[in-house]
Amino acid sequence: IAINKIKLAKKIDSLFQSFNTKNSPGCAINIIQDGNVIAKKEYGMASIELQVPFSHQSVVRIGYSEAREFISIAAVLMDKDGILSLNDKIRKYFPKLPEWSAAVTIWDLLNHRSGFVDEWATLLLMHGAMSNRFEKEQFLRLLYTQPEPEIEPGKGFMYCNSDFGLLRLIMEQASGKNLPDWINQRIFEPLKMNNTRMQKNALDIVPNLATKYSSDGNGLKQAKVQKTSPGGNYFILTCGEDLEKWASAISNTNSEFNAAFEMLLKNVRMIPGKKNHFVTGHSIDTLNSHRVIIHEGANGENYLSRIPSKGLAIITFGNMDGEG
Repeated sequence: IAINKIKLAKKIDSLFQSFNTKNSPGCAINIIQDGNVIAKKEYGMASIELQVPFSHQSVVRIGYSEAREFISIAAVLMDKDGILSLNDKIRKYFPKLPEWSAAVTIWDLLNHRSGFVDEWATLLLMHGAMSNRFEKEQFLRLLYTQPEPEIEPGKGFMYCNSDFGLLRLIMEQASGKNLPDWINQRIFEPLKMNNTRMQKNALDIVPNLATKYSSDGNGLKQAKVQKTSPGGNYFILTCGEDLEKWASAISNTNSEFNAAFEMLLKNVRMIPGKKNHFVTGHSIDTLNSHRVIIHEGANGENYLSRIPSKGLAIITFGNMDGEG
């Protein structure tokens, strides 16, 4: 076993060689089999400017569609706890929503089939940039005054950030709590994911926060876009160390988190045009006849892959946009 671990470590080193410099964004790699860590590596920098190495404790603000895994599972847990029903009509919580949305349920929001306009696309038309502030009252007014649906409610499909913005507001109204606080108390604290949080304010000081980088073809840039709106303010911040705990919880067939995940897969749809990718931030693939569950958003930022039949979980977590 020791020899295999050495070979595995060398193989990982070769695969992530390009990250292993002081001028590269970072990456934390964790391979877990049957609950035991069999490889743990870290490369590159949490901050190139300050020359701070990336580690398993480096906190990264993951993307919106990646964050939807946690929001969706939280919604299922609220259903389990009797706080809301995923079959609830959305006008139960916001009666001023248009009459054409009378039949739309919380499940429809999770499936991007409500018919509401996408708030970010609308912001681009109004302001020319998605970085502008869009307050809750403005967001609701946009939905309240929408004269007709963009797609047939409950049946069509349109990837829509407004759906998850409205989902967040419904979850907060039903629970009577700010969603970051509820998720922390219900999910992150019990799992001892001590460095994981749902963002409350983009300006909050976050210990061990890594700089997020992107590339425009002319070198690295700091990825600084921060959208402030109901549909753009549910960032999840986490680290490789905490994702170990998440991988364990979501893989355990006796866990309520695994049950919530499986419930989602049975009730949410795949995004048309993307290979086996569910709207809640999971892709399903097959490798040598084994089912592979990939935790990633619509942009393919893969931070966790699991092969349940092999008891394997592979964490590839970094601070480069578009990189797992």
